[in-house]
Amino acid sequence: MYTAEHVNGLSIREVRCATLLHRMNYGWRYPEYTLNLYRGCLHGCIYCYAPSLIHDERPWGQYVDVKINAPEVLEHELRKAARGVVFLSSASDPYQTVEAKYRLTRSCLEVLLEHDFPVNILTRSHLVLRDLDILKKFGWIRVGMSITSVPNRMFEPRVPPLERRLETLRRLSEEGITTWVSLAPIIPNLFMVDLEGLLKKLKEAGVSAIHAGVLRFEGYEDSRKMFEEKSGASYYGAILGSDSLIHKVNDLIARYGFDTSPKIFEWKDKNTVLEKYITP
Repeated sequence: MYTAEHVNGLSIREVRCATLLHRMNYGWRYPEYTLNLYRGCLHGCIYCYAPSLIHDERPWGQYVDVKINAPEVLEHELRKAARGVVFLSSASDPYQTVEAKYRLTRSCLEVLLEHDFPVNILTRSHLVLRDLDILKKFGWIRVGMSITSVPNRMFEPRVPPLERRLETLRRLSEEGITTWVSLAPIIPNLFMVDLEGLLKKLKEAGVSAIHAGVLRFEGYEDSRKMFEEKSGASYYGAILGSDSLIHKVNDLIARYGFDTSPKIFEWKDKNTVLEKYITP
């Protein structure tokens, strides 16, 4: 059962979930989880892979389902879960606009803090600054910001402007929060930013690490079709030269002193002597 409302052509439904915390299988010694408090995302990015995962008939970017019982479900699940990094989020932005009203991310952060779970956040929104008071209480916390090679309204209809995201990273770093950037997707033939200029600004903002990735739709057919229909560009034409470009991008990122390894995400349970990653 759910209740729904329509605001400016957007569908917002309140739903109840049975499960919330999902184990991610990376082959690491410590568990890692993903937590999606919303289904759908009002940012409406036309390159998003999530439509291929959830297969909803509603147009992407025009709907979101709000899991209103998320804090209660999470509280129940954490009682039985082994401690590990909880990632917010893999298929929706935890700080998309409806979070300002529903505050599910804030409530769930409070639950995670109570159970002493480490947290890794990835968002495109400055709304994360609202929760600085909670974030600073975590013993282990990472906050990442998504930035693409096409940070404009055509590709990211309701995403806060790039400069706002840069300022958010600066504020987080000033407050002692370890920050990182997901520089993805990079679309080689749709590059609308001055990369060196961007890296300089990220360095000034105190960002510790950057993980870059090119646009990939293999296995995500619904997303490829959406991208081509809304951009008017051919996916395969857009990614020509990807391999050589990503090599150059990673070299430049390293030259500016950013970490490009998984090191920023390493977490070790203080109660054990195991390392998170399996030694080859």
